[in-house]
Amino acid sequence: MKAIGLFLLNIKEYLIFSLLIVLSLILIFSNDNSQVRFFRAIAVGFIGTIQSGVSAVPNVFEVQKENQFLREKNIELSNQLSELKEAKLENIRLSKLLGLKNVNLSGVIIASIVNKSLVQARNTITLNVGESDSVKINMPVITDDGLVGRIVSTSSSYSIAQLLLNRNLNISVKVQRSRVDGILNYDGSENVIINNIPKSADVKQGDIILTSEYSNYFPAGIPVGIVSEEGNLDNLFKKVIVKPLVNFTALEEVFVLKHLPENERVILEEYYSKK
Repeated sequence: MKAIGLFLLNIKEYLIFSLLIVLSLILIFSNDNSQVRFFRAIAVGFIGTIQSGVSAVPNVFEVQKENQFLREKNIELSNQLSELKEAKLENIRLSKLLGLKNVNLSGVIIASIVNKSLVQARNTITLNVGESDSVKINMPVITDDGLVGRIVSTSSSYSIAQLLLNRNLNISVKVQRSRVDGILNYDGSENVIINNIPKSADVKQGDIILTSEYSNYFPAGIPVGIVSEEGNLDNLFKKVIVKPLVNFTALEEVFVLKHLPENERVILEEYYSKK
């Protein structure tokens, strides 16, 4: 109590001044004199103007909180939009895959690519399907654009496929227009070339290349590429460069064809080649 008394004693001048102001205001507002009413109206108007001005100033903390909420909402909506775009693109790609025609297939397995190797002479892709999905070695891999390669290794849940851009993959092909056939192979640098094409063969720039009936690993008639260049290799053969129809750098989904080589034919051909 003594401390309170000392505190009040120290601020007695402020208390007396405040009390006098309150009494003055009471007398002013209780007085009905015309001059007092005039000053009272001015005071009320002034105070009202001050209050409206202050109320117009936004609360800084509320604005910051609202901005933070809007930023979070914007990020959330942007993520949702990105997911919808990805879903739309995936739907378009799968619809194109399911629209494959002119190939007699006994069945297909849809797969997504989980890894790529596109920087060497033996390029491959890793797929998210394997033996548990009925994938087997030597099954062809395609897209709606054309031939991708074939399966060369499998595990329970994954598989690896050689691409056209792989020196170990040789494919029997033919020119769709003229029916000229040959062996397509990657040269290890940047070109896919058809070998064994006679100099007199009817092959022109722009011709479409398909898998041929001579291939045991691939069904006949799968699009492979387009002739981008043809010229004389020597006095006997042509150099035919083919641009693959598949864009390997943008590849995301593929089809694995449930097509396997005929064992009897493979055994016979291997036996004869060793004689």
